[in-house]
Amino acid sequence: MGRTSADAVPKHMAWDTGALLRFTWTLATAFVAESVLLGVSALPALAFVRWHAGWGLPEPWHTLVLSMSAVPAYLVFSLLLMMTSAAAMRILGWRPVPDTEMSIAELGWPLCDWARYQIAGHIVGFLTGGLLRSTPVWSMYVRLNGARIGRRVWINSVGVTDHCLLDLGDDVVIGAGVHMSGHTVEHGVVKTAPVRIGAGSTVGVNAHVEIGADIGPGCQIGSLAMVPKYSVLRGPGVFVGVPARRVESDTPAPGDIDRLEPEGGDG
Repeated sequence: MGRTSADAVPKHMAWDTGALLRFTWTLATAFVAESVLLGVSALPALAFVRWHAGWGLPEPWHTLVLSMSAVPAYLVFSLLLMMTSAAAMRILGWRPVPDTEMSIAELGWPLCDWARYQIAGHIVGFLTGGLLRSTPVWSMYVRLNGARIGRRVWINSVGVTDHCLLDLGDDVVIGAGVHMSGHTVEHGVVKTAPVRIGAGSTVGVNAHVEIGADIGPGCQIGSLAMVPKYSVLRGPGVFVGVPARRVESDTPAPGDIDRLEPEGGDG
């Protein structure tokens, strides 16, 4: 009898005892670290609100003052969470390793460190990024969290992750909804590579920039465009489409877009 389609699907190997212990330890340490970071960051904000609550004002002024105190309290909490989270990632060494491949099935320590770094960044983005993105405060956090960022950089997306693997030149603008990270997952393997964007370049709304991309200075990446992994876009120029191509012609001129492959890999 012939094989069924279900039989043709490769079965994933089960985690061994070591991998299960590393998984448990990763979750436990991430939980403890984030609990401490959130508690430390929230403490001054809560003290600020309690201080206003003790003013003893008559209603409705008491409720009004408490409501107004929530705004500066949130800002204090956000700033502290950004700074303490970025500092903790640096001190604990929970950072992505550039130009590497990490098997999910093996669940080695580099993958565990990357996962904890991602968890921390997701929590900061969820609690603060929705309101503070596209402000100097958000650019400050991305820089503190490991990115190399020039002057006057504006990042209007919480989909920009793996900050340690980003290199953004002066006057770079990242539009809303942009997905840009230094990792991808292929066939059960997490692959990482730096992403570089030259000075004066803009990445349009909802564009997608994959790992290893090297965007030159003065480039305009159109909305919804996709820059493939390990691509080199030579600026200045306007690039649109999936995959991104120069807008001046239907086919790119020689040398406009190169494809780079990582050493020892098939890309």
